Amino acid sequence: MEKNAVRAEMIAPCGLDCSICSRALAEKDPCPGCLGPDENKPEFCSKRCGIILCRKRQENGYTYCDECPDYPCADVEEKESRYTSKYPLYESPGKNLREIRKNGMEKFLEKERNEWTCGECGHIVSVHTGICSGCGKQYGAQVIPVSEDTWRIENGMVRFFLLKGTEKALLIDTGMTVRHARKIAEALTGLPVLLLNTHADRDHTGSNGEFDAFFMHPDDEAHYRASGQDGRIVPVRDGDEIDLGNRVLKIIHLPGHTPGSIAVLDVSRRVLISGDPIQEHGHIFMFGERRNMQDYISSLEKLEERIPEFDEIWPSHSDIPLHPDCIRRLRDGAEQIVNGEAEGKETDFFGQKIKVYDLGFTAFLCNR
Repeated sequence: MEKNAVRAEMIAPCGLDCSICSRALAEKDPCPGCLGPDENKPEFCSKRCGIILCRKRQENGYTYCDECPDYPCADVEEKESRYTSKYPLYESPGKNLREIRKNGMEKFLEKERNEWTCGECGHIVSVHTGICSGCGKQYGAQVIPVSEDTWRIENGMVRFFLLKGTEKALLIDTGMTVRHARKIAEALTGLPVLLLNTHADRDHTGSNGEFDAFFMHPDDEAHYRASGQDGRIVPVRDGDEIDLGNRVLKIIHLPGHTPGSIAVLDVSRRVLISGDPIQEHGHIFMFGERRNMQDYISSLEKLEERIPEFDEIWPSHSDIPLHPDCIRRLRDGAEQIVNGEAEGKETDFFGQKIKVYDLGFTAFLCNR
């Protein structure tokens, strides 16, 4: 299939992005989308869909349903309900139309490509199956209970966490392709759900749009805003605490991977939820303008001093759980890279030239 095949002509009148439909992603006779010719369309889309057959839309020349004074009609509401609840991944036609009106089509399409493109092969992920149309990787959210009040949620290459106290719950990140993380969290806990982002990379903020406000270190705000995302950032800094009700969480600032990267120490459980800086058998991204290896090494040195406070580390990628002694190995490896003692291999990463330092226990992806 064509990579990044998200185009304006694939946006249906209701706002649905037809390019992420399984039929549009088919290898043989792919559907051309709601606005395309009937050839290769499923029967429902060509002959039975109330939106595409709507007389009022046809007679008045409405391009999108929200131009109609009767919007949202029953057909639109049914489509909205189905795509926000029935399938492995979340798609809101109504939200799409609002974003098109607010930001314009080109910015909307750029956002769609970012959100629905597989990070490994660059093809589009199906909303109906959660499976990449190119490499077959599964991107749906898999909820895994850790205890009666703690869950980890696997979302393809990334994971995020849900912690429940006696008064409220906290989501730590919202994954990459998940669009309904808040709904998942509320269904599991029955409590008000807050959100904290370990950092602003897009694979950790996929469902942030469900929240009006969220915790984030202010040093990552510029990076977050640059990706076109909205919402009020409630700043958290090193040493801050969040009490969920008989469950206190401490914030540890770990600059390096990004300027505002943070870890969360679940004090009573003696678990460190680390975000991206701590990984084993993974890939730690340290290339690009906002990465800083010296800051990263200093953050690891700070964490080493706090090892007596936790027994396990839960990273956002790679193996889980990790033993705290991995911090020393990561620091040693990063110092070898900085000091020119490690051998790197130049490679192309989606059009960008980087150097990969495979240290055996993990790999660092760095600037050349």
